[in-house]
Amino acid sequence: MNKWRMAFFTLLLLFLIIPIAIAVMLFSDPSGGRLDRSSLDTDIRDNQKLLSIHTEKEQVEDLLNKELRKKAPDVNVYVNLRNDEAVLNGSFIAFDQELPYQVTFEPEVLDNGDLLLKEKDMQVGRFPLPGDEVFTLIKKTVQFPEWVDVYPKDESILMRVTEMPTKKGYAVKAEEFDLKKNSIKLGVYTKN
Repeated sequence: MNKWRMAFFTLLLLFLIIPIAIAVMLFSDPSGGRLDRSSLDTDIRDNQKLLSIHTEKEQVEDLLNKELRKKAPDVNVYVNLRNDEAVLNGSFIAFDQELPYQVTFEPEVLDNGDLLLKEKDMQVGRFPLPGDEVFTLIKKTVQFPEWVDVYPKDESILMRVTEMPTKKGYAVKAEEFDLKKNSIKLGVYTKN
């Protein structure tokens, strides 16, 4: 056999084998088609944390005010988160006059992930008033979401964050509500 003919067939063979070998290496599954399950947690437990949400008071304030306007469009009430306190501002009609009120709360994250707002200061107009009466009035005039409870005798509002409507199988829990540091953290958990 001619030396040129041998070189031609060798070169032709290399031109065919190299692209085929590269294609096989590129398109073949390195695990041989088997899924490595060792890195997967197939046992998702109830109350397992899936992710954390870190936000600031401005975003939470906007969200709360939108929810209040949606639930009670005819009631003059809004939330203001400032420094280290949450403030509920609104007004009600008494003696055919509109009277403004302001309730200042100190937020506290409970162990179960709910948020308790304890009354710190309350004013109607410029006068400080007993809290339980104003809380009773707030409870009667403002239609809060079903996961918010007003307790006039305790002068507090419980935001049952864990019972907020979410997609089925998930729950939200408050983890941090530090207005002074402008840090609000929520966790998303599994729920059966």
